[in-house]
Amino acid sequence: MRIFTRIVQTLFILVGLISVCFLAFCWVKPEILIKAHQYIETNLLKCGLGGFSLVLIGIIWLVYWFDHVVRTRSISLDNPHGKVRISLKAIEEFIGTKIGAQMKNIKSMRVKASLGSHGLETSIQMKITSGYNIPEITSQIQELIKNYLQDVVGVERVSHIEIIITSITPTGEEIDLETENPTEEKTD
Repeated sequence: MRIFTRIVQTLFILVGLISVCFLAFCWVKPEILIKAHQYIETNLLKCGLGGFSLVLIGIIWLVYWFDHVVRTRSISLDNPHGKVRISLKAIEEFIGTKIGAQMKNIKSMRVKASLGSHGLETSIQMKITSGYNIPEITSQIQELIKNYLQDVVGVERVSHIEIIITSITPTGEEIDLETENPTEEKTD
């Protein structure tokens, strides 16, 4: 796919540069348009096939690109009885529900999975409650996700799991510094 994309890009860049140069020459010397018109009239079939082939290559590239986008939004696994495809959305929902059920200190999380050149890449944005060792919790979450993906889902190559903590909210047990000192007694 990458090689075909490079070839199509190069071809269309060359056609674009040739068209720009042609139009620039026509601006400087308008008589070139008359010669080009005569050439097109005498070689109508060749010019038509050239234009049609450029349009056809563009359509084929568009179909391949769309197929590539669809394929990269799912993971294919080979089973003895046939191929199994798992959508990345299903993997994202699976990770969200499993981790959310196991880790009670997570307020909310958003999971994004994508396929990279080295395997499945997962990015998680989460809001957690305070009172926990963050490096330890994130390490546990990364290990859980890796184990779930490899053992339960069947993903062989897990590239990396990125965790972004967007908010740390205090628990109800912590003392608010702005309240009164609890050791002082109130008298009525």
